[in-house]
Amino acid sequence: MWEKQKLMESGKRSGSFAGHAATYAIGNIVGRVVGFVMLPIYTRFLSPTDYGVVGLLIFALAVFEPLLGARLGWAIPKFYFDAPDSRGRRAVIWGALILTGAASAVSLAVLVFFRGTGAELLFGNRKYAMDLGLFAVTLLSQPIEQTGMTYLRLRERSRLFLAFSMCKLLVQLAMNVLFVVYWRDGVLGVVLSTVSSSILLSIGTTTYVAVHEAPAFDWLVTRRMVQFCWPMWLSAIAGLYIGSSSAIYLRLFDTLSDVGRLSLAEKFATVVGVLIWSPFFSHWEPMSYQYHKEEGGRRKFQVAFITISALMFAGGLGVSIFSEPAIKLMAAKPFDAAAAVVPIVTFGFVLSSLRQFFNFSFLVTGNTKIPSLCQYGTAVLITVAYLVLIPRFGLLGAAAGQALAFAINFIYVRFLSRRYYDPGFNLVPIGIFALIGIVAYVCSNLMVENSGLAVDLLVRSIVMAIAITLMAFVGVRAIQAVEGTSLESLPWPLHLLGRLQFGRQSEG
Repeated sequence: MWEKQKLMESGKRSGSFAGHAATYAIGNIVGRVVGFVMLPIYTRFLSPTDYGVVGLLIFALAVFEPLLGARLGWAIPKFYFDAPDSRGRRAVIWGALILTGAASAVSLAVLVFFRGTGAELLFGNRKYAMDLGLFAVTLLSQPIEQTGMTYLRLRERSRLFLAFSMCKLLVQLAMNVLFVVYWRDGVLGVVLSTVSSSILLSIGTTTYVAVHEAPAFDWLVTRRMVQFCWPMWLSAIAGLYIGSSSAIYLRLFDTLSDVGRLSLAEKFATVVGVLIWSPFFSHWEPMSYQYHKEEGGRRKFQVAFITISALMFAGGLGVSIFSEPAIKLMAAKPFDAAAAVVPIVTFGFVLSSLRQFFNFSFLVTGNTKIPSLCQYGTAVLITVAYLVLIPRFGLLGAAAGQALAFAINFIYVRFLSRRYYDPGFNLVPIGIFALIGIVAYVCSNLMVENSGLAVDLLVRSIVMAIAITLMAFVGVRAIQAVEGTSLESLPWPLHLLGRLQFGRQSEG
């Protein structure tokens, strides 16, 4: 009881949910700012082919890491809050660090040894074998870095989370300028800047954990964490295949240049995650286990789902509407074709993010094998879609196949999750948000055809404002249907809309 009270008091001292989410938002923005700050430079000092090579390197490492990386990120929040005392919580963190570090070191050694073979499989030659071997260092540094950052989230040290993110940003920017711009190292320069910044952050976060938490290890707890996570390690490989294998099929049936264009489109699509989803989920994920145990927890899940859905679709619409002028301004001419697929990729990304809400039903009941099976089925589906669409439609086929797989996965997982824990999510607002977004995007492009940049941006801004207002009305009404008092905790524009609607209903 005393431990629980201590945790609650710590949470009060650390600030509100909104405050932490805002700080995490800044931290995530900082973490992704490098890609956008460097975009005009990348697209001028790197060809679309080079950009495609970087995308394939990221894909290869992302697929290989869960197989031997033994990340315990899914288990850390649950076991941390379930721990009976301080030593138990320390054992959770240190067990994750030790196991992750050991398994990731094995991954690194294997990939470095077979770097030539790996490069030949990825690119059809061994030209980029050294780049692959160097980039493999992130197999060790990134899992350790992310475990340390998870510890900061659990302790609600959002400002320190931001400080570490800022340090990584500055290091990576400096290294990018040095290697890519000054020394003209191309793909190798991008690899060196990524690796060096990740190593420094992993050292920093691990040092912080060591200073504030005395080492502790409990093999039984670590084994339970492994048992909890192992089905999701394999599903993580399937998930990464689903999200990134388009690069492989584009290289086989199209060109490396289109791989680079798709990578650019995905960079814009992930803005929604950086600005909205990641900061929200960074705080929601660990706290959802606590809300689940509280009275009225189901209403909190419903309100959170409606709110974040409205924000995600609004953000996705903004990315879709403004990506075309942004790409034309920031990127070189050969990348212009990426703008056409940004809306499709963004729509799929929004649904894929929101689907994580439904996975909680499996995790909280210990049914971790079910999300894995869903991922395997989606992997089969997306493979068929790519084989059918990419040879015929190229870049557009890759985007459409990915979005189709994510939409089917979203719907299926939603209905399956209700058998295990059903907070009562309502999907009708989701459909309305999507419809508003599609109509707004079509209207914005029809109205700005053959117009100047100033008129283009003005029209897009007006359409965007109208669409956001409509989405806000729909979201507020849906929240009122769940719990009217929740309007008090919404940002003031949504709160005002809710009051206006309530007034009209009262007059009626």
